[in-house]
Amino acid sequence: MPITPETGGSTGYSAQGANLNRSSESDGDGLKGRISTLAQTAKEQASAAVAPIRDNARTVVEEQKERGASRIDSLAQAIRGAANQLDEEIPQAAGYVNAAAGQLERVSSLLRDNSVEELMGKATDLAEERPVVFVAGALAIGFVLARLLRSTPATYEDEDDNQLSENV
Repeated sequence: MPITPETGGSTGYSAQGANLNRSSESDGDGLKGRISTLAQTAKEQASAAVAPIRDNARTVVEEQKERGASRIDSLAQAIRGAANQLDEEIPQAAGYVNAAAGQLERVSSLLRDNSVEELMGKATDLAEERPVVFVAGALAIGFVLARLLRSTPATYEDEDDNQLSENV
């Protein structure tokens, strides 16, 4: 029997084609859903893997912040001692030195009283409001940190290396 529109042959073919289209669309939706689920799972696993690293880094930064504040306090105390000695000989200079020690104490308390995120926010605000002051401050802090790092005592490993090089 020939396939004609009247016998339904063409209609049957169209119905099969429509079913194929629906099947491929639902497979596409299913595939998209699976990919979306896999992507979400990967995102959750990556977040879970990064969380301990982030927390560890935060702890290390907080410890370093506290150490830095303690060092700044020590430096401010030393400067105050120098100012007391200068007060007898050069009272005008002692006033400036005391003011510098006061500024260092303010920086130390700023470090202690604020979280790392708050400090970053304050630094960003300063950089936006006064870029020249920010750059000058960053340079000054860099010089001070370089000086402090150079003045740290040598470790036992450094002393062992120096003794080895002297013996050779």
